[in-house]
Amino acid sequence: MAADEKSAMTPDDDAEVKPKLTLREKLCYGVGMLTGPMMIDVLGIYCNVFLVEVAQIPPLFVSAIVFTSRFWDVIANLIVAKLIDKTNTRWGRMMPWVLGAGILLVPVYFLLWYVPDFGTNGKVAYYFVLYLAMVLLQTSHNVPYRTLAMYMSEDPKERDAATLFRSLFEMVAIVAGVAIHGQIVAAFDPRLEQCKNITNGNSTVTSHSLEKAETGYLVAAGSLCGVAILATAAVVFGVRERKDIVQEHADAPDEPFMKSMKEAITFRPNVDCLVVSFCFEMAMLTLEGTSALFVQYSLDLVDHVQNVLLVFVISVVFFMPVIDVLVEKFGKRKTFMVSSLVSIPLYIACQFLPARSVAATYPVVILLGFIGASPVFIPWTMVTDVVDDYRVKTGKQLDTIFFSLSLFAFRLAAAVALGLTAIALKIGGYITGYCVQPAEVGFTLRLLMSVVPTGLTLIGLVFLWRYPITTERQQRNKVALEEMKKAKNQEEFKNGNLLANGEKQQRQRLLQIDSIIDDIDESVRDTDYDGDFALSSDVDLSHLEDSARDTDYETDFGLASDVDLTLLKNCKETTL
Repeated sequence: MAADEKSAMTPDDDAEVKPKLTLREKLCYGVGMLTGPMMIDVLGIYCNVFLVEVAQIPPLFVSAIVFTSRFWDVIANLIVAKLIDKTNTRWGRMMPWVLGAGILLVPVYFLLWYVPDFGTNGKVAYYFVLYLAMVLLQTSHNVPYRTLAMYMSEDPKERDAATLFRSLFEMVAIVAGVAIHGQIVAAFDPRLEQCKNITNGNSTVTSHSLEKAETGYLVAAGSLCGVAILATAAVVFGVRERKDIVQEHADAPDEPFMKSMKEAITFRPNVDCLVVSFCFEMAMLTLEGTSALFVQYSLDLVDHVQNVLLVFVISVVFFMPVIDVLVEKFGKRKTFMVSSLVSIPLYIACQFLPARSVAATYPVVILLGFIGASPVFIPWTMVTDVVDDYRVKTGKQLDTIFFSLSLFAFRLAAAVALGLTAIALKIGGYITGYCVQPAEVGFTLRLLMSVVPTGLTLIGLVFLWRYPITTERQQRNKVALEEMKKAKNQEEFKNGNLLANGEKQQRQRLLQIDSIIDDIDESVRDTDYDGDFALSSDVDLSHLEDSARDTDYETDFGLASDVDLTLLKNCKETTL
């Protein structure tokens, strides 16, 4: 019977059930966060300190480098999205970009932590060029890497599972990056980790201490580069980019890039998704960027700064699978809305947390980690739903463009959060390098931890409520996409254009079997069974079947020896 089922292929068999993603594939996909994303996290935390204190570049030029790179990031997203959309190689669409950008990121990232002897203007130009190259390569890696989830599986649940692992490793990347980089730098130059009150404007740093600091930063950069190389190898060799999905995209009609970009930007579900991503990401980044100073200057728990940050990140990682279970049971939008509503009282609690109260601080931090798991995980799963919804509506697959726009929304949120925090601290009277800050600074930090996230959460909730892709609509889209693929396969079957080589060979063999049956049919019509064989028309065909089994079809007919004999028998019986 196995041979019978194998031979009797229909057009629907082309839409065969694909194997589910293995745990290895999900883990290898998640490990990819230990490349470009981890490097960007470390740069965001340490780059300003390095450029000002070690490279000795004036703060004004440092600000110009950072904000110019943010503007360049917008252009880079458009360039990379267009180039990826045109990519179609024997190695896939996304994997060449993940591999190429992942390799090129390593030397550029390492050189960013090198201090050349060029003078101030020369160093500004050096870091300006390298920072722009870093942003371009990071975008070239991040966009295809995140979009790769769409090419690993067509099942939304499978893609969400892969996204969950990626989100988990996103938090691991932050912890690992900061821990590796910070500990190595501190080991080479502990002075950089100390807080000092500067009593005069003529304090200087010795050349010897600067050399030690430079060495520490280079060793830390080299260590992270090693981790990034291993992570890139894990994605390239451990994740499978489905060729059938790649081919579907390649067969789609080509349209002008700017027209597709405009359609994606104005697509209603995508607009809601982008605003939701921006608001909740900015709220989280404001918390993350302010929390260390908040614990130190508002709560007066300087000895607990590292512990509080570690507990927060661990809480996010621990509760992310819990959020995934809730999403599975109640849907993405309901889970996201409830967790966001719960976050508002926690934000307000930060405004009134008593100073020097360890017992009150850690429970709030743990709960913030619980609600922080949602904006880290759910928005990226919403992007895959938007891609499917748009494909059902228009028949077009603009996955690269949608992921590029979402990544831009996250980057924009990071830039605005950074600028808002810097402006607020400047207005509050924050003095860089001082252990004791004015009381206004503590109050400003409380506002940044409470009022700003609350306002952003309320705005995000409005657009999350407007977001039209419910669980029911997601299921309808899944069924519609399956029907679209089945219809396409049937059309290709009729035209003889099945995608897989094995399927083409199987259809050719079926055509050969049809030809053999036609020959037998003609032979049967011309045969006088009573005269030639002295047999009745209901002759026992068992000996014919035995003879057929002994036939070398591979040699005689060019067919597999397990050819379906029932086709021949049915044809003979029908003819008689």
